[in-house]
Amino acid sequence: MTIHDALAGSAEELALRLKAHQELLHHVSQGAHAHVDLATCPTVRCPHQRLLRQTLAEVIAVLDDTRRSFKSKQLETLRKRLIDLLATTE
Repeated sequence: MTIHDALAGSAEELALRLKAHQELLHHVSQGAHAHVDLATCPTVRCPHQRLLRQTLAEVIAVLDDTRRSFKSKQLETLRKRLIDLLATTE
C-alpha cells in the first residue's frame, strides 16, 4: 500500500462518516428523535480500537496476576493508569 492509497482510503472513510453525521443532524433538526444504532457506528466497530481495548485488558490481567510476585510500585502505578485509561474510553 502506498501513501497515496492510504490517504485516499482515509479520505473515503472520512467522507462516509461526515455523510452519516450530516444525516443524523438532519433528522434531529427535523425534530425526529433519531435512534443511533451503535452496532453500525464506524467508530464503535473499529477493529483497531477493539484490538487495542482487548490487548489493554489482557495487559491489566497479567499485571494483576503477577503483582504479588514482583511487588513493584512502578508496575502497580502502570496497572492503575491502564485501568483508568480503559475505563475512560468506554
